[in-house]
Amino acid sequence: MRNRILEIVVFLMDFMRQHQGHQSSGEDLSSALKNMGYSEYEITTAYSWFLERFDDTPEQYFSSFPSQHHSNRILTSSERFRISSDAYGFLIKLLNMSLINDEQLEFILERAAIFESEMIALDQIKLIASSIVFEDIEDFDSLPFFDTKNDQSRMVN
Repeated sequence: MRNRILEIVVFLMDFMRQHQGHQSSGEDLSSALKNMGYSEYEITTAYSWFLERFDDTPEQYFSSFPSQHHSNRILTSSERFRISSDAYGFLIKLLNMSLINDEQLEFILERAAIFESEMIALDQIKLIASSIVFEDIEDFDSLPFFDTKNDQSRMVN
């Protein structure tokens, strides 16, 4: 479930970036996410996490939102062989949105290395990334807005 919540957070950040932080109807966003197959619970959870993480108003946060990350992590030849371009593109997107930092990118790549010679697909990297993004929340399992039963991202660790 964490990976689906991360997908919604990425969607919200994309939306905010495209609309320069201007408010839109929450019902419109919720409706769009429901049409994409997300549950009301997942949407509420992602939005709650998003608001907790970014205390400032969206206008303040996105006005100083970097257009591009300033450092470049070059994958090794074995990493390029094992990580799909979609999966790596998703990591770059998380990095550019400041959802992860350079250190967290390295943690994700280290965890991906566990898969040995198997190609890491987008869904797998989302599971790994969500476990890193939401790892900094103490007592994650006890938070009321996270339901951890059937949470595949817990199997990554």
